[in-house]
Amino acid sequence: MSSDTQQKIIDGARNCFFKHGFRASNMSLISQYAGFSRVTLHKHFKNKDGVFRAVCNDYQVRCNSDCQVILAQQDSCWQKIEQVITTWSKTAFDEVHDDKVLRELLFEATQVASDIFEDARANLEHMLQGILDEGVTDSQISLQACQLSSLQLAAIIVASTNGIRTNFPREQILQTSQQLIGLYRLATRV
Repeated sequence: MSSDTQQKIIDGARNCFFKHGFRASNMSLISQYAGFSRVTLHKHFKNKDGVFRAVCNDYQVRCNSDCQVILAQQDSCWQKIEQVITTWSKTAFDEVHDDKVLRELLFEATQVASDIFEDARANLEHMLQGILDEGVTDSQISLQACQLSSLQLAAIIVASTNGIRTNFPREQILQTSQQLIGLYRLATRV
């Protein structure tokens, strides 16, 4: 089976999950949204959990791809970090406007796809560590005043950002994340 078919299934499933939630969605409904038979769906995915995992993974792959573009730019250390954090501050379910559906999808993500999001968090820490190391090498920043390694600071930034995503209303996440980055920028000033 083609990867194009699989991507169309993932896109259709995403629309289905975002509209109906995880519990109300089933393979029959997903097949309607995807425009393929249930047989075709089952050739690509064992069950609804597998489709949901693919939707979550697809988001993470796209997010990572967007970040790779940012990493290739010639911006300063903190400009890159701010852009990466802005990209990662969006959740996989940002387009869901029904709060009940959103809460359900977030819960199911922790149950069905927690490893995908944990890998994404580790990848984000690694990206930020690389940016920070580059900033130190280029004398853009200094980690001496905060007495942290680049890995420690990257882990703190990720943990802080995740805390903001979890505890702040959607409309405040971006601004609060940018304010947080401003504090870290001041702490690493050369």
